[in-house]
Amino acid sequence: MAIISMKDKATIKRPGAKDDWGNVSSEPTEFTLKCRADLVTNVVQNQLGEEVVSGASFMFDKLADIHYDDVVSYTNELGVTVERTPIKIDYPKITKVVLTRVYL
Repeated sequence: MAIISMKDKATIKRPGAKDDWGNVSSEPTEFTLKCRADLVTNVVQNQLGEEVVSGASFMFDKLADIHYDDVVSYTNELGVTVERTPIKIDYPKITKVVLTRVYL
Protein backbone atom coordinates (compact mmCIF):
# COMPACT_ATOMS: atom_id res chain seq x y z
CA MET A 1 0.00 0.00 0.00
CA ALA A 2 1.28 3.43 -0.95
CA ILE A 3 2.11 6.14 1.55
CA ILE A 4 0.16 8.72 -0.45
CA SER A 5 -2.88 8.32 -2.66
CA MET A 6 -2.07 7.16 -6.20
CA LYS A 7 -5.19 8.18 -8.15
CA ASP A 8 -3.49 9.26 -11.38
CA LYS A 9 -2.01 7.11 -14.15
CA ALA A 10 1.08 7.76 -16.25
CA THR A 11 2.10 5.92 -19.40
CA ILE A 12 5.79 5.10 -19.79
CA LYS A 13 7.07 4.56 -23.33
CA ARG A 14 10.43 2.80 -23.48
CA PRO A 15 12.32 2.84 -26.79
CA GLY A 16 13.68 -0.40 -28.21
CA ALA A 17 17.17 -1.48 -27.16
CA LYS A 18 20.02 -0.90 -29.62
CA ASP A 19 22.83 -3.30 -30.35
CA ASP A 20 26.52 -2.39 -30.82
CA TRP A 21 25.88 -1.29 -34.42
CA GLY A 22 23.02 1.07 -33.54
CA ASN A 23 20.30 -1.17 -34.92
CA VAL A 24 17.15 -1.58 -32.86
CA SER A 25 17.24 -5.11 -31.48
CA SER A 26 13.95 -5.13 -29.58
CA GLU A 27 10.51 -3.60 -29.94
CA PRO A 28 9.57 -0.48 -27.99
CA THR A 29 7.41 -1.17 -24.94
CA GLU A 30 4.66 0.82 -23.28
CA PHE A 31 3.17 0.33 -19.83
CA THR A 32 0.97 2.23 -17.37
CA LEU A 33 1.68 2.87 -13.68
CA LYS A 34 -0.39 4.42 -10.91
CA CYS A 35 1.09 7.66 -9.64
CA ARG A 36 0.54 10.99 -7.96
CA ALA A 37 0.94 13.78 -10.55
CA ASP A 38 1.65 17.40 -9.65
CA LEU A 39 1.88 19.93 -12.47
CA VAL A 40 4.02 22.46 -10.62
CA THR A 41 7.21 24.32 -11.45
CA ASN A 42 10.34 23.26 -9.53
CA VAL A 43 14.04 24.05 -9.89
CA VAL A 44 15.96 20.76 -9.63
CA GLN A 45 19.43 19.48 -10.45
CA ASN A 46 19.56 17.13 -13.42
CA GLN A 47 21.84 14.10 -13.68
CA LEU A 48 24.72 16.36 -14.80
CA GLY A 49 24.41 18.62 -11.75
CA GLU A 50 22.95 21.59 -13.65
CA GLU A 51 19.97 23.51 -12.30
CA VAL A 52 16.96 23.13 -14.61
CA VAL A 53 13.26 23.96 -14.38
CA SER A 54 10.80 21.09 -14.06
CA GLY A 55 7.18 21.53 -15.10
CA ALA A 56 5.74 18.37 -13.54
CA SER A 57 6.59 15.87 -10.83
CA PHE A 58 5.31 12.33 -10.42
CA MET A 59 5.47 10.02 -7.42
CA PHE A 60 5.31 6.28 -8.08
CA ASP A 61 4.92 3.58 -5.43
CA LYS A 62 8.10 1.77 -4.34
CA LEU A 63 10.94 1.31 -6.85
CA ALA A 64 9.43 2.05 -10.28
CA ASP A 65 11.27 0.86 -13.41
CA ILE A 66 11.76 4.24 -15.10
CA HIS A 67 14.87 5.26 -17.05
CA TYR A 68 16.17 8.61 -18.29
CA ASP A 69 15.54 7.65 -21.96
CA ASP A 70 11.87 6.78 -21.32
CA VAL A 71 9.04 9.12 -22.31
CA VAL A 72 6.49 9.74 -19.55
CA SER A 73 3.01 10.75 -20.71
CA TYR A 74 0.20 12.06 -18.49
CA THR A 75 -3.21 13.52 -19.32
CA ASN A 76 -4.97 15.53 -16.59
CA GLU A 77 -8.69 16.05 -15.98
CA LEU A 78 -8.85 18.99 -18.40
CA GLY A 79 -7.39 16.96 -21.26
CA VAL A 80 -3.95 18.62 -21.16
CA THR A 81 -1.24 16.08 -22.01
CA VAL A 82 2.31 16.34 -20.69
CA GLU A 83 4.80 14.10 -22.53
CA ARG A 84 8.51 14.46 -21.75
CA THR A 85 11.64 12.58 -20.77
CA PRO A 86 12.69 12.66 -17.09
CA ILE A 87 15.00 15.43 -15.91
CA LYS A 88 15.66 13.85 -12.52
CA ILE A 89 14.72 10.52 -10.96
CA ASP A 90 14.88 10.45 -7.15
CA TYR A 91 14.52 7.49 -4.76
CA PRO A 92 13.79 8.78 -1.23
CA LYS A 93 14.08 6.01 1.33
CA ILE A 94 13.71 5.44 5.03
CA THR A 95 15.13 1.93 5.43
CA LYS A 96 14.21 0.86 1.90
CA VAL A 97 12.92 2.70 -1.16
CA VAL A 98 9.37 3.83 -0.39
CA LEU A 99 8.62 5.74 -3.60
CA THR A 100 10.12 6.95 -6.85
CA ARG A 101 9.93 10.66 -7.63
CA VAL A 102 10.31 11.68 -11.30
CA TYR A 103 10.67 15.29 -12.45
CA LEU A 104 9.80 16.20 -16.06
